[in-house]
Amino acid sequence: MGLANILTANRLVLLAAVPVFLVLAVVAYITIQFAANERDAQAWVRHTYQVMEAERRLQDDLETAETGERGYLIDHDPAFLDIYKSYRARLPADLKAFRDLTSDNSGQQARAARLEKLMGQRLQGLDTAIRVARPQLVAPPPVVGQALERGRQEMDQLRDEVGAGLGEEQRLLAVRDATRAEQERLEIAFALGAGILTLGILLIAAAMLVRNNVSLGVAERARANEAAVLQATLDTVRDGIAYFTSDGLLCAVNAGFSRLLGLPESLAQPGHTRLSQLLAEGRPEQILSPPDSARGPVDVRHVVWAGRELDIYKAAVATGGFLIGIADVTTRMRAESMARQAQKMEAIGHLTGGVAHDFNNLLQVISANLDLAVALDEAKTSVRLGQRLQNAMGAVARGSRLTGQLLAFARRQALDPRSVDLGRIIRDMGELLRRTLGEQIQVETVIAGGLWNTLADPTQVENAILNLAINARDAMQGGGKLTLEVGNAFLDDAYAAQHADVNPGQYVMLAISDTGTGMTPEVMSRAFEPFFTTKPEGKGTGLGLAQAYGFVKQSGGHIKIYSEAGEGTTVKFYLPRTRRVQDADDVSASAPAEGGNERVLVVEDDEGARAAVVDMLTDLGYRVQRAENAQAALSLLESGGEADLLFTDVVMPGPISTRDFTKKACEILPGLLVLYTSGYTQNAIVHNGKLDEDAFLLSKPYRKDELARKLRSVFTRPAPQVAARSPAPARRGKVLVVEDVLLIRMATMDMIEQIGFSGLEAGDATEALALLQQDPQIEILLTDLGLPGMSGRQLVAEARQLKPGLKVIVASGYSTEARTGGRPEDKDIVHLVKPFDLAQLRKALGV
Repeated sequence: MGLANILTANRLVLLAAVPVFLVLAVVAYITIQFAANERDAQAWVRHTYQVMEAERRLQDDLETAETGERGYLIDHDPAFLDIYKSYRARLPADLKAFRDLTSDNSGQQARAARLEKLMGQRLQGLDTAIRVARPQLVAPPPVVGQALERGRQEMDQLRDEVGAGLGEEQRLLAVRDATRAEQERLEIAFALGAGILTLGILLIAAAMLVRNNVSLGVAERARANEAAVLQATLDTVRDGIAYFTSDGLLCAVNAGFSRLLGLPESLAQPGHTRLSQLLAEGRPEQILSPPDSARGPVDVRHVVWAGRELDIYKAAVATGGFLIGIADVTTRMRAESMARQAQKMEAIGHLTGGVAHDFNNLLQVISANLDLAVALDEAKTSVRLGQRLQNAMGAVARGSRLTGQLLAFARRQALDPRSVDLGRIIRDMGELLRRTLGEQIQVETVIAGGLWNTLADPTQVENAILNLAINARDAMQGGGKLTLEVGNAFLDDAYAAQHADVNPGQYVMLAISDTGTGMTPEVMSRAFEPFFTTKPEGKGTGLGLAQAYGFVKQSGGHIKIYSEAGEGTTVKFYLPRTRRVQDADDVSASAPAEGGNERVLVVEDDEGARAAVVDMLTDLGYRVQRAENAQAALSLLESGGEADLLFTDVVMPGPISTRDFTKKACEILPGLLVLYTSGYTQNAIVHNGKLDEDAFLLSKPYRKDELARKLRSVFTRPAPQVAARSPAPARRGKVLVVEDVLLIRMATMDMIEQIGFSGLEAGDATEALALLQQDPQIEILLTDLGLPGMSGRQLVAEARQLKPGLKVIVASGYSTEARTGGRPEDKDIVHLVKPFDLAQLRKALGV
């Protein structure tokens, strides 16, 4: 029942009470009147009895006096004379009492006069008889007889008069008693009627009160329920909310308010706590002060309190008091800061990646020509010319390292991740670090037992360690201690929630600590930016930490800096754990630089780079053909051109992608080997920071001896891509890839086609279900969990209703289900953890 209905019911009760009160007043008045009449009737009855008593007393006193007189006359006993005198003295008072009681009755008054006359005569006779009745005198019998006879007559008259009076009073008594009885009957009847009426009124009033109380109870329960819902709603809101009256009394509050202000739960009690008590706890006044009307209807302020970023919303309430809302925006501001930082790093990464690509092509031309020039007879005979050529080659090497660092920061370098033991890398680098850092720096290594293997490019790990060690040396000018620590680590969900770029799971941690000057918070916020350095000009490039940052991120790991000014710095790498056994060392780099006579087709869009590599290959003894782009190379092969190896740049203009080009080339020439080269790999043969399993890459710029070793390594190593180049077997079915991120979807489709499956792609669950209904040849569903609209798990359920035997692969980088093997009921679902490589995808597909 609503408040309006309750108020209406209360008004009806009040209106009904008015006639009830009037009726009760009339009943009370009539009852009083009946009581008065009853009292009067009772009084008249008592008066009648009093009159009768007075008459009887008058008669009795006279008879007693006469009895005393007779006794005296007979016995001459003085005691009888005393009785006579005593009762004779009472007779005037008895007569007067009778007159007074009958003053309202003229008949009785007349009777009183007759009684007085008769009594006078009788008393006179008695007195005379007493006088003459002396002991010494003896009256003659006749005289005595006459006196007695006359006395009897007089007494008979008196008795008759008294009897008549008593009869009169008896008649009055009967009338008055009847009146009283009638009054009692009327009073009883009225009382009964009034009682019934009152009972009816009371029942009606009770019914109305019960109904009203029931309504009030319902309303009270509804109000209590609304209050509970409101309080539960307030408690579930993450923001803090409190309402204060105008005099500062706390009326309503939720748990978030106390939590955000660090208040004890027992302190913030509605109806008891005052604003002054909260201020006494040391809470900031700018949060708890009333709203400032000058700021508008809602007073909004930003406050930093107890390490949190708080937005304070204050608003006045029309009925009095004010509301205070507290929103914790720490996470949002950190996320915005991280997003801004990520956007900045991404923009710088795109810029540096593009510059590095073009610069690597220039370096490649210079490097190739320098290599060719060193082999000339003039350079061998002229020491001065040879020295200059070596200086130029050294500059090319430095430029190559610079572009390598830029690509590492941009996460565009081609990694060759292997299952490695970081403890072994640290031990192997110990001597190199001591020589590099000098005697003033003490190097200590701490390697935990039971260390897991990690999946990382060992060369990049060594470069990152060396760069950070050099930074540490520069921060410890007077000497110090460098500590390298390796151990197992687990980053949980709580840690991942505070770092947007972290996936919870198992990692191998590498910590590099120094006792140097440390960093200020401002320096730490920019430490990973390329070219940012605190060193004097000419003392550093500012790319060491940037390179380490890009390498770790591209490897699927996490990097964190802990530092305080004057207290030293610790940089921690978290590289993902792998359960693969440790890979064997690559010895191709130490192999001799030898040439060959195989046929090589060079595809390079940069004319200078193309000419330089052709000259190097020719000097190495290879039979070389060239093409400026993919279309020209395919035309050459289709026209009958022969080649044992295709040496192609990854990034080339034209409508044909690099992967499609190499695939068609291998279809034309089965068994054709492919060696890629690039200074900027994008996603053609590198996915999620990892080189494709069936791809060989020589990064630009490269030296002639590096080219020779790489070619011999490719020619002598069994080519895994041959199987992938052959047409897909008939037994391999069609895969539906569902992924909302376009780049990931394209890369996954590319990998599926390389393995030999045909594929379809969809950007969301709705599109995927439509494709499943249209194409009965789809045998495998590969879906992400986090899809827009319908989730991946819902998609799997509906897809299996359409196709009960459908094989399902769930790929996710954010779900703990993917890392733990899924839920118990998902035994027939294959889980694939992002980022995944070609080998992991092959395993998931069952190839």
